[in-house]
Parts: sequence; structure tokens; C-alpha cells
Amino acid sequence: MVFAAFSLLAGAALVWLSVWLKLRSQQCRQWPSVMGRVTESRVDDARLETTKPILRYHYEVGGQTYVGFRASFSGYGVSRAAMESVIKPYPQGSRVRVYYNPRHPASAVLDNTAPSDWPYWLSFGVGFQVLAVYLALR
Repeated sequence: MVFAAFSLLAGAALVWLSVWLKLRSQQCRQWPSVMGRVTESRVDDARLETTKPILRYHYEVGGQTYVGFRASFSGYGVSRAAMESVIKPYPQGSRVRVYYNPRHPASAVLDNTAPSDWPYWLSFGVGFQVLAVYLALR
């Protein structure tokens, strides 16, 4: 029963995440933009189990400077090549267009047209929900 409860909670969290990603990826298409500068662009593979793309950019909204880290609301895969493809369009030192949330300017993306990977998270969430029901009824 403990595993069923865990599956139910995990499934609910993943469904919530998928809804958030879907809404945010739709909303960011309407966000205003400013120019910014990429300050860091690399794949961090110092520890192979936590390899990830590192992307940082600075931009200014209303006289305040922000640091962004998100290329888009899309996933990037687990291979090094997939991670390099995320950062390739944004070399360190380059000027970039930054799309920011007008309500919370610290939330920003560089690509506001990339398709979100929310369907994957939704399918995992629903899968956990189905598993929870199965375990509870056994």
C-alpha cells in the first residue's frame, strides 16, 4: 500500500508538472523581449552521472539585471550531443534575444517557440496513476 501511495503522489506531481510546462510554453510566446548577453555556455560533464548543459545569460528589465539559465521549456535529452545542441546556438559572449515573464522578469527563455516536452511528463504521470490504482486494487 505504501508503494501505491507513492505512485499516486509521484503521478500527481508529474501530471502537475506537465500542465505547468504546457501552460508556460504557451504563455512565453506572448512574453516581451529584450537583448541580453550569454555569459556561460558549456556542457558540464565533470561528473558523468550529472552531465547537463550549462547556459547563463544576463539581461536587463526596468533597470534591474537578471540572470537567466533556460533555453526553452523543452527537454534536452540525455546524450552529450543532445545537450550540445541546446547550447550551440548560444555561444559564450553572444548577444541574444531574451523573452521574459512580464509578471516575474526573473523567469526567461531564449527560444519561446520550442515545443514543450509536456506530453512525456503527462504520460509518465498517468502511468504512475494507473500503477497506483492497480496496486491498491490487488
